[in-house]
Amino acid sequence: MNSRLKTKKITAIAAALLLSLIPSSSLFAQSDDFGIWTSLEAKKKLTEKLDVTFEGELRTIDGVQQTDRRSFGIGMSYEIAKWLKAEAGYIYIEAYNPQEKSLKEYVGDDEFGNPVHNYNIDHSYWEQRDRFVFSLTASHKIGRIKFSLRERIQYQYTHSALTYEDKYRYTFDMLDPNNPYPILPEDAPNSDAELKDGKHNTILRTRLTAKWDIKKCKIEPFASVELFTRLDEWRGHDKLRYRVGASYKIDKDNEVSLYYQFQDNKSSKSPALHAVGVGYSFDL
Repeated sequence: MNSRLKTKKITAIAAALLLSLIPSSSLFAQSDDFGIWTSLEAKKKLTEKLDVTFEGELRTIDGVQQTDRRSFGIGMSYEIAKWLKAEAGYIYIEAYNPQEKSLKEYVGDDEFGNPVHNYNIDHSYWEQRDRFVFSLTASHKIGRIKFSLRERIQYQYTHSALTYEDKYRYTFDMLDPNNPYPILPEDAPNSDAELKDGKHNTILRTRLTAKWDIKKCKIEPFASVELFTRLDEWRGHDKLRYRVGASYKIDKDNEVSLYYQFQDNKSSKSPALHAVGVGYSFDL
């Protein structure tokens, strides 16, 4: 088998493996969310092996109706060897928490047999996060496909935040036979200020990426899969993130990328997320 046929075979196998990792059953669930992710990155080469990077990011949910996150980060990377790179950085994040309804005690059934609960409604609020990351990335090229494996330790502290909680409560008298229709206390809930405690977590993020260097072409397709695993509160992986897209080299200093992403939130109340991302990076 000549080298060209061998390269094509390896390319086909790699593409099939990456695509097989994308879950087909939940890609288009009606309860999934959709967002737009945008990023801007500036990189400065300090020495032959040392770089500093500045990055800003904006994410939305509900299409483009609600900003979900805004962040700014600074990081440094060092080339230990041609196949191994180390990175460290800090990211400041402001994240949006939407309004949330939580059921409390079961009270009884209405005349149609539907269960009635007391419930709380937490108002939406913004929270601030400090995130520190350290990564090691190993890479290897087979033919015209470059594979890379990144292992990242991420420590994050979420600051306490003040919000409000509305408490809706029923009494058994409201459900007696003479009054079968529950009276909803919508007009007069008990509203209290609520302080959300600060919290921290440590996550291991494992990402496998494949980039295809097409001969005499400025477009470089890529695909990746990333696994998030909590280290401070072991419960298996928290989420899986799949990404397929391409980057375009405008010139030696400027590059733009476009991708589609599916995020499966395994152990979270958040729905699965579909996102379209656009990124722009340039060298200083």
